[in-house]
Amino acid sequence: MKATAAAGLLHLIAAEPTLLAAACADASEADLDHRARDENHPCLGCGSPARCAIVVNSTTAGPRWLDLCSTCWHVVRRANDLGGDA
Repeated sequence: MKATAAAGLLHLIAAEPTLLAAACADASEADLDHRARDENHPCLGCGSPARCAIVVNSTTAGPRWLDLCSTCWHVVRRANDLGGDA
């Protein structure tokens, strides 16, 4: 995934958070680890098996799961840090 695609993904998530599964607002590290390691979710970016799980809080839809593979997680994180200018 390129930085521009990651920026687009972040925009899509913000625009339509219901594309993500609902999550518990107070998910613990154990919950995150369980979802990433023991459950089978596709990466939202590329469709590969997700290895990272985080909870994003939407002002319109509440907490949502964001499942990404390691590669897409790094690109999305970088795009988020740089405001999509990577």
